[in-house]
Amino acid sequence: MDTENRYFDRELSWLSFNRLVLEQTKDKSLPLFERIKFCAIYDSNLDEFYRIRVAYYQSLIEIPKKSIKKLEYSPKSVLSNIKKK
Repeated sequence: MDTENRYFDRELSWLSFNRLVLEQTKDKSLPLFERIKFCAIYDSNLDEFYRIRVAYYQSLIEIPKKSIKKLEYSPKSVLSNIKKK
């Protein structure tokens, strides 16, 4: 396996996981209250994701390039991928 594809994108992986949580709400074999709990978990997770992770990348965009070390990724491309997902 080449090093380029060895790791999953952390943010996209997290969003995929949260989508699986949301999928649990469609499972008719679960009691309604359990499905409502999954909705609450999904909502809470997504809220935290945007407050912490997305805000972090937005703050990196606002910092002058001279004052930060060279990043291995572009904050703009990460945010673009998050929006697509």
